[in-house]
Amino acid sequence: MDRITSGFLKAFRQEQSLPEDLAQFELFEHFVNYCIVSKEYNDTFSLEDIHVGGGTDKALDGIAILVNGSLISSKEELEDLEKRNRYLDVEFILVQSKTSSTFDAGDIAKFLLGSQDFFSENPELPENDKIRDKSEIIGLIYNQSNLFKNRNPICKLYYVTTGKWFDDQHLKGTIETLKKNIENMQMFEKVYFSPIDADSLQNLYRLANNKISRQIKFEKRTALPEIEDVREAYIGILPAREYLKLITDESDNIIRGLFYDNVRDFQGNNDVNQEIEATIKSDDHKSFVLYNNGITIVAEDINVVGDRITITDYQIVNGCQTSYVLYHNRESIDDSLCIPIKVIALARDSRLKNNIIKANNRQTPVKLEELESLTDFQKKLEEYYKSLPEDKQLYYERRPRQFNGIEGIEKIRIVDIPSQMRCFASMFLEQAHNAGRYHANLQDETKQNIFLSDHHPIGYYVSAYAKFRLDALFRKKHIDAKYSPFKYHMLNILRIQVSGKDMPSIISNKFIKYCEVMEITLSEDNKCKEAFLNTTAIIDSQVNGNYDRAVAKTLTFSRSLKNFLFEIK
Repeated sequence: MDRITSGFLKAFRQEQSLPEDLAQFELFEHFVNYCIVSKEYNDTFSLEDIHVGGGTDKALDGIAILVNGSLISSKEELEDLEKRNRYLDVEFILVQSKTSSTFDAGDIAKFLLGSQDFFSENPELPENDKIRDKSEIIGLIYNQSNLFKNRNPICKLYYVTTGKWFDDQHLKGTIETLKKNIENMQMFEKVYFSPIDADSLQNLYRLANNKISRQIKFEKRTALPEIEDVREAYIGILPAREYLKLITDESDNIIRGLFYDNVRDFQGNNDVNQEIEATIKSDDHKSFVLYNNGITIVAEDINVVGDRITITDYQIVNGCQTSYVLYHNRESIDDSLCIPIKVIALARDSRLKNNIIKANNRQTPVKLEELESLTDFQKKLEEYYKSLPEDKQLYYERRPRQFNGIEGIEKIRIVDIPSQMRCFASMFLEQAHNAGRYHANLQDETKQNIFLSDHHPIGYYVSAYAKFRLDALFRKKHIDAKYSPFKYHMLNILRIQVSGKDMPSIISNKFIKYCEVMEITLSEDNKCKEAFLNTTAIIDSQVNGNYDRAVAKTLTFSRSLKNFLFEIK
């Protein structure tokens, strides 16, 4: 392995706090999975949710399933997306990684044959539990093929080594022949095979760890006059083709994370979006600029040189629906189709961003309390996380990759909004069985009890801190991996065992003290380890030897656990 890749691996191990005794090949598998999936998916994700390497792995080291732009790892998330969007837009990412410095035809063949077998309705190769779980999700997806409204699923195959790719004709012939077998399964819109060598892998790692930045040609613009809390801002008309450069990555995927501050997700083929699409495809498409409300972009930095503008670390705070429809119809767009656009660079730590989001998104039916929950409280929570001492420091990420490019921050210490919701709902709202749900659906079920303005941030922090400490015990193998499916239940058990069964009202001062008791226990290594080991004994008493993740996701198990805990004297 070359010195640069070795250096990146060392940095990656530290960022992810992976054990020092983790085998080099397994570390490399995690590294490759992180680089590849980060290329295709802009949000935070768990390495363990991707990694499938080990015995009986069909020559696969990583599998990622993207549905409607979300990375899913459970059938519950899939079911939530089906109900929420009423369509399925699917991409499968399969990865094989080798630390060798050559591209071996035999190993590539094993990878492609294993990939074919993975998608087969009657697989012949043995498979481990992780691959079996992914296969179950594949089956459920194809059972709902009537929801493939935009296109059939796309399959992307990545074979990675630390060598150099030379376009060898023998290798290319092997690849094309075996790839054709996968295409002939008639399951996919398109099958892509990408050989990734050391140089490409290094570039992917750099890309995954940097803030997003794009340059566009923005000729028809006007600078806005001086506004308090605004460093600079422009309003104008932008060709849709230029705008697409802002919302797509190097692989022509839409960058979903750009819309994180936009409180409405893409709504699919509803009436409004169908009208937008019809205008794009009509002879009247030049009038699109007159019909559309426009796009609003809030950026960390703007740099203007002549007609070109470079935008860094930005969010689309209004225009999610327009953006997705433009993307899905990008082949129909020519230079005459333009959109109204505002680009704003705010002063550091400005609260004006929240007002911009509210003002733009109240043009369509969105409840004000939903806007508040996703803006003002989030900022308060972020500030609370910042106030904590270094030894208990976590970083609250209100938008994807917020902490990219900042040295010294371990990835495992970053808490994103979906993870925060799962931790808080599991520990305090008795929703551990629903932690595997798509986060927007989990929010729908708990919105009367989560991210409320009169909540003290300590409950959110201590639930995330407990999850952070528990994950560390799993990584160090102080707790058996068989308990991993029950980790959200373990948060709730820990609360009851450490702070007591009688939880005060979340908006009371007593609740603050209730959480402080847990925080003290979690901050002391020996007490923390003992407390979580005690939770495993409770799990043992309730599962009857069946540690399958399906058990952890049932309301029946959750109720049984609660009854048992409250019967203990």
